[in-house]
Amino acid sequence: MAEKDQDKRDKALDLTEAALDALDSGDEKKADKLIDEAKKLDPSAVEEVVHDLEEAEHTSMAAEADDDLGEDVEEKDEEAAG
Repeated sequence: MAEKDQDKRDKALDLTEAALDALDSGDEKKADKLIDEAKKLDPSAVEEVVHDLEEAEHTSMAAEADDDLGEDVEEKDEEAAG
């Protein structure tokens, strides 16, 4: 990848992360503007961030499910020990 293309990609990633921060603070208008700018620079960079977020969400959900299962086992052990 040429240096200029890499610079565009890096800028698009930065803009996408800034858009997430704006969303987190409740500024949807700013987030939309930042996403639009990022897509113009490198749409695949925006897709990469979305993919990473989805992957992190699935990992988090799996960890929570494991925690819930662990609590159920502990409760049953406590009940059995009575």
